[in-house]
Amino acid sequence: MKSKLVIFLLLLALIAAAGFLTRHYGLFDNLIRHEIQIRDFLQESPWRGFVIGLVSYFLLSLIPGTGGKSVIFGWLFGFWQAVVIADVALTGAAVVTFLVSRWLMRDALQSRFAIVMQKLDEHLQKDGAFYLLTLRLMHSPYTATNYACGATSLSTFSFWWPTQLGLIPSTMVFVFAGTQIPTLREVVEQGATAVLSPRLFLALVLMGIFPLVVRWLSKRYWKTHPEEVLPTEEL
Repeated sequence: MKSKLVIFLLLLALIAAAGFLTRHYGLFDNLIRHEIQIRDFLQESPWRGFVIGLVSYFLLSLIPGTGGKSVIFGWLFGFWQAVVIADVALTGAAVVTFLVSRWLMRDALQSRFAIVMQKLDEHLQKDGAFYLLTLRLMHSPYTATNYACGATSLSTFSFWWPTQLGLIPSTMVFVFAGTQIPTLREVVEQGATAVLSPRLFLALVLMGIFPLVVRWLSKRYWKTHPEEVLPTEEL
């Protein structure tokens, strides 16, 4: 128990330090300052840029409160590359936090949030990974979902594939918003009007409606199939 606590505190300190450095040195300001050089590098070394982008997105995804990455990567890499980078990196970071929660925080979460964890575990036992897929499609809180699922009996495989699949719709919308950015300097100077367009507005509307539709369809499905059980271990 003591070794788990030490490891957890070290991880927490590393994440806090990374978050402090990211905010202190102004990641966004540096992107604006070196915008032309970054674009030239991505054109000259696309594969190196892709790998660096993937690793950077993964590391940033481990730090809570670093939202907006998909928009920036959409601006940097274009739509399809950014979607692949964001979805793979987000899923990888989610699996890491899931395993950290399972190895180091499971007992603490189950005792501190006993009722919530019990209900979540019951849903996952009954409806399997499809319940998690529904949560992802409804854009449930990313970090909280990762840690909560790690404290349940859900298998790693049954956590991975719904996360990989369920994060795609929201990722595509945010990446698309990034592709509409002319330059970062214009965004800073003009604000949101620099990226607004009819297509972006439609995408944002669909993004708001999509979780509600998923919620309605999932309620309809499970009401009409009360006898169906999808054990986690079979998925």
